[in-house]
Amino acid sequence: MAIPMDRRKRLLDLKYNQRSQFNFVVDGLYGPKAQLLENQCKSIRDGVTKDDPSCEHHLYWSDPPERVLAIKKFRDLGVTAKFKELTTWLVKDCGLKVTVEPSVLLEETIVKDDAYKEVRESLITWDDSSREECLGAVDFIICLGGDGTLLYTSSLFQESIPPIISFHMGSLGFLTPFVFDNYRSDITRVLKGNVSMTLRHRLESVIKTEHEVRTSDPSEECPMSPGEIERPKIAFQKFPSKVVIPTENLRTKMLIMNDVVVDRGPSPYLTNLEIFCNGRKMTSVQGDGVIIATPTGSTAYSLAAGASMVHPSVPSMVVTPICPHSLSFRSIVVPSGVEITIRVAPLSRNSAWVAFDGRNRQEIKQGDSVTVSTSALPVPSINNTGHVTDWFDSLAECLHWNVRKEQKKLGV
Repeated sequence: MAIPMDRRKRLLDLKYNQRSQFNFVVDGLYGPKAQLLENQCKSIRDGVTKDDPSCEHHLYWSDPPERVLAIKKFRDLGVTAKFKELTTWLVKDCGLKVTVEPSVLLEETIVKDDAYKEVRESLITWDDSSREECLGAVDFIICLGGDGTLLYTSSLFQESIPPIISFHMGSLGFLTPFVFDNYRSDITRVLKGNVSMTLRHRLESVIKTEHEVRTSDPSEECPMSPGEIERPKIAFQKFPSKVVIPTENLRTKMLIMNDVVVDRGPSPYLTNLEIFCNGRKMTSVQGDGVIIATPTGSTAYSLAAGASMVHPSVPSMVVTPICPHSLSFRSIVVPSGVEITIRVAPLSRNSAWVAFDGRNRQEIKQGDSVTVSTSALPVPSINNTGHVTDWFDSLAECLHWNVRKEQKKLGV
């Protein structure tokens, strides 16, 4: 979404204070009409009253919202049917202008549905020349899908992003606390501004390289070891990917909601990665790679690699090694105000590969680096019951956290 120059300067001037908290109450940070109420929560410690950063942020509208972006899960007939039900209600009953992706209007089940024709013709979409303007006019976003759909939506907005309400229609649904059956009452609450939000931190990642950046290829072979005998090639059937990213669309600077992953890619060798914190070398990674995760991403790949789970309201980054060849290398949590740099060691036997939220996978060679810091542009995720309750409910329902039969009492 495009930000006017005066507001852009205010965003660039945002700095961490001593408590590593951004000033997220800035006009224009969450779309053209959504704003945050000032933090009214206070905590008292040692006789000193301070703002409580763990409190929820509440949404209010400077003007009634008029335009909504509806994003749905890719190629799912069940989701498409509910998408048509939702957009019909938004257009006819709520009088909202609904924006959709261009690919949605090309789906066969939407094009050939005569009963949906009137609504379909009222939907707004964009092309390459109008994309920035179209997305910049969106007041809030409705996601129908799973966690991947939410991550994809975040990637569409590489600057500020409007509030998002996410309905669970995917596999896990850790980040999607709403059920579709109640969509009318839930969206009505959003339109009235009667909701709280969790500001999910995003990472800003920058690739610094002097080499040509290239994408991954499923047919690419691993480099041969010295003296290795060439074996007969095995033919693999290529399947079309859900998301195809042309080389010319790759970015060296991105905002990421979950994690940045640097790994060894197709190479049989260990990675040799140097990790710097605020310019000072912290350690080296010799293993399969390393994950830099947001608190939101701490329950994804980072969790699978053995790291701790961090509540999304905690301003931090999680640094997690992937299969390190060391018994003492464990995950650490660092303040969100630091800058982490991952550099492929000049003497490394092989290059490395970097991925952003599992997308835009690129090769980085010896001497190249990836710098990661916390962005001043978070994702305002609308809560169902509350930012603490939603998170613990997801832990219990999706990950079955600490599920155990209760111990029986001693016999009397």
